[in-house]
Amino acid sequence: MFLRAPRGLLRGALTLALAASATVVGSTVAQAAAPQLALSALSWEQSSVDVTTDYAANKLTWTVTNTDPDAESVRGTVTMRMRSSVTGALVGHDWVARYEYGQTCCSDAGYVSGTPQESTYQFHLPVRRYSDAATTTWEVTKLTMDSDDASAAVSGARLKSFGYAFSARTLIDSSGPTVDSISLGGLRKPYLYVGDRSATALYDFTVQDGQSGFWKGTIKLAGPGGQSVTTPFTWEREDYSTGFRCGSVSGGDRDGTYMPCSIGVTLPAGAAAGSWRVASLVLKNNAGGQTTYKNPTAPSITVTSNAAVQADDFTISPNPVDNWRDSAKTELSMSVTGARKGVSAVRVDFEYGGCYASGDPIVKDGRIAVAVTMYRQIERCRVEGIAVVDGGGAVALYGPAYAAPDPGLTVNRLPSTTAPVVLGASLDPATLTASEASYRSPTLTIRAAVQTAPVDGISVYLYDTDGEVASQSFGGTSQAEDGTVTSWVYLPWDIKPGRYTVGFGLDDAAGLSSHWDMADRSDSRSLPGGPLVLTITED
Repeated sequence: MFLRAPRGLLRGALTLALAASATVVGSTVAQAAAPQLALSALSWEQSSVDVTTDYAANKLTWTVTNTDPDAESVRGTVTMRMRSSVTGALVGHDWVARYEYGQTCCSDAGYVSGTPQESTYQFHLPVRRYSDAATTTWEVTKLTMDSDDASAAVSGARLKSFGYAFSARTLIDSSGPTVDSISLGGLRKPYLYVGDRSATALYDFTVQDGQSGFWKGTIKLAGPGGQSVTTPFTWEREDYSTGFRCGSVSGGDRDGTYMPCSIGVTLPAGAAAGSWRVASLVLKNNAGGQTTYKNPTAPSITVTSNAAVQADDFTISPNPVDNWRDSAKTELSMSVTGARKGVSAVRVDFEYGGCYASGDPIVKDGRIAVAVTMYRQIERCRVEGIAVVDGGGAVALYGPAYAAPDPGLTVNRLPSTTAPVVLGASLDPATLTASEASYRSPTLTIRAAVQTAPVDGISVYLYDTDGEVASQSFGGTSQAEDGTVTSWVYLPWDIKPGRYTVGFGLDDAAGLSSHWDMADRSDSRSLPGGPLVLTITED
């Protein structure tokens, strides 16, 4: 059955539909185009460079456009590399130059002219004198652009529409990189703890290549059971400077002719316990030349997870120790299990070097003990690492120096809580004529109690009859074994005849102070035996 709607209702529905349509159309707003960065020009000044007789550079110039009218800066990098004419492959370390709008220094690309909407830059590339053939090619391999929220990069085929490359006549590199020596870096001792996590050993060496310069390399460690780890490395430019870094050490030069390296080789969790050695060091230069050192002379490391030998129940006794007046002796001991042929060595590292362990370990009451010396007045020594070595060469490691379980040991100095105490004092002489006072200083002898911390500082004051300071002096001092502290009373050259009272303050090595017969201090104490009076008479 067909139902006819009233005419007025149809007209209202049609009007609503048209209104809704108009609303949708009216809500459509044109979106502003996103800012765009583009490379509009790039070329080398010379299409060919000859560096066979001398060093030379080739100037690269490029222009960046930015459609953002409000942009105030442009920055980025340009990357250049050498391509072998023998293999056709890119070879050698890349050369990355930073650029920024308005910046005309320092050792990177320089701003030439323009605005943030269209700006031109240039960079003088030092062309390497050596390659793997008599000719080679240099190319721009990538250019990046950044401005506010916009960024872009140009690489690959897009660069070939510009003058992105030039050729160079070069000398042929006839040798590979060299290394004089390899040493361990970072480790306190040649041990590495590998428990349920990976661990890293550092190897230090300096690579030299006087022709094309060092590029990259690999270092391989070999361990028990055929296990091995190979780590690639190269040098990089520092993020916020013009310096260079190879591994964890900075230094060297931009050409790679001299490059110190500290390379971390990470052994995975569960790496085999025992001796790990440097099996090979492979070095490549910027011409692709290679030097391989097989089994080079280098220190091995002993890896452990503390499975064979274990130590526990660590103790330092006595602790604290009295090292206020001289170095003090104590003893670090532990229980050791699993050792074969006894314990041959216990090596202890302390934070900041305030203590040291010496001598061979001894067996004492069934425990392994080693002597420890704490230097004079060192406040505390935290144990950073303990290496327990058995007669068969197996090792157990403890402490943060080895990223191993921490025994939590600290040698502490005996606390001192009492300020210096004076038992009496005297002046010699106690009377001077005015003329004598111009060239003599009375000796002040203080009898102080021998306490935990020795007296090491003194201040001496001379008061007139009104309680005003007539003279003062201060400085370091020492305390004799019987407690005596000796100083002098400074007298002004124009001191007037009269009676003067001597007051003084004492400081000790613990930073505590006491004051005696000082009229201008509320915390001053009265001197036992009465005040010290200096009399100046007429001539």
